[in-house]
Formats: sequence, C-alpha cells, structure tokens
Amino acid sequence: MYTLITGASSGIGKALVLECASRGMNVLLVALPGEELCVLEKMIREKHAVECSSFGTDLSLHTAAADVYNWVKQNNYTVNILVNNVGVGSKSPFEKLSSEFYHKQINLNILATCLLTHLFIPELKQQSPAYILNMGSMGGFFSLPEKVVYAATKAFIYSFSKALRMELEGSGISVSVACPGGIDSNQNTIASNRELKGLAKVSILQPEQLAKESIDKMLKGQATIIPGRCNKFIYGLSKLTPAFIQNIFVRKAFSRLKKQVY
Repeated sequence: MYTLITGASSGIGKALVLECASRGMNVLLVALPGEELCVLEKMIREKHAVECSSFGTDLSLHTAAADVYNWVKQNNYTVNILVNNVGVGSKSPFEKLSSEFYHKQINLNILATCLLTHLFIPELKQQSPAYILNMGSMGGFFSLPEKVVYAATKAFIYSFSKALRMELEGSGISVSVACPGGIDSNQNTIASNRELKGLAKVSILQPEQLAKESIDKMLKGQATIIPGRCNKFIYGLSKLTPAFIQNIFVRKAFSRLKKQVY
C-alpha cells in the first residue's frame, strides 16, 4: 500500500512525506521535476524502512493528473491514501497578477485535486479503509483582499471535500480537509508571517506541526481538520462574529502586509 502526496518536494508537502514515512507508510512523491524531489526520495529510502518512488511533473498542465495515474498503474503501485496538497499562493491586488498566473493557480489549487481524486476513487474503493486528505486553508472561510483568487480556491476545496465525503459515505473512503492558518512553509510565507500581529501571529505553525496533526486526524476519519488550538479558537469565534466585524479585522491584518508581495 502507498500514500500518494502531491506538492511533495518542499514546504508542507515535504513535511507530510516525512510524517508518513516516519509512521512506516510507503510513499509516492509527486512534484515538479528537479533536484529537491530526487534528494527527498533518496533521503526517505536511506532513513526510513519504507518504499519510496517519485514522479516529476507540472500538475498545472491539463494532462498531468492522467500522467500520474498512468505512472501508478504501470508500476503496479496500490494507493490507499491520496493527499492532495499541491497548490500555489499569492499576495497582490487582483488586477496586478497576470491571466497566466491565475490560470496556473486555479489549475493547481482546484483542477489537480479534482482530477486526481476522480481518477483514484475507483482504486481507493478497492482498498478499504482508504483516505483522501485535501489541503484547504483557514483563508477559505474568509474574504481576503489581495488573496482574492487563492482564498476562493480554498473555499472550493472545503466545499468539494465536505460534499464528496457525504457522497462517499459507506464506500470505505474517508474524506478529510485540512484548513491551516499561517504556516512557515517557505521564505515568502515566513517573511509575510513576521508582519502579523496578535492572534494571527500566535496562530502560525511549522509545517511539521501541521503534518502530524493532519495525518493523525485523517486516520481517525475527522472531516474538517483545523490544526492548532489558536486556529480552532479563531475558527470558532468566526462562527459567532458578524461578517462586517470579520471584515474590519481582515482589513486591519492585511494593511500590515502591503509590502510583502509574492
């Protein structure tokens, strides 16, 4: 049995790979081709008593999901856990980024997850119990200026995951969606997170913390995973707070990030 993880070579994806391997889970790594992916595969094989293989591809391309699925079938890998982690963030006024960027962002954040899930569901049904973990975001619960499309894609992932979970009840597949807040996942996010204040700053997690809690709760069949106590508090508070008050806090938080564009 294998756990297939997308966006696996760095950041949150790499943390998820290491967490799974540390639990004795065989892993299939899918990410952009390059040295990072090769080095990670080699390291997993050397340090963990698990099987590990990798496939380099750009999941924003329309044929990539089918290419991943065909690679799995051709090598007779049996997948019982699918982790849809691949995605790309952004921080800029909506009109400042190119149409090409939004095309790539929507393909990575939405289409790759949809197509891979669609392709692997028949296989997962044969491996009961099986699991799907989709990487959403706390941003999917709010309207975020200068993250307009990113937040919308994560709102889609949340809704998609919740509906698919209901649809697959009784199939042997458990669908979970992880909705983290700020994560120090790369140099850009670290720089941006440094500008945060108050609860937003306190809520920042390391990728390793997110990975451990997400895998723990996925295996327990939890539907929505909000990693970190502070994020759980923020999420609960948001349910009780009128939208206009939420918007005041969001505007205040994002006004501090004007100089951090990535």
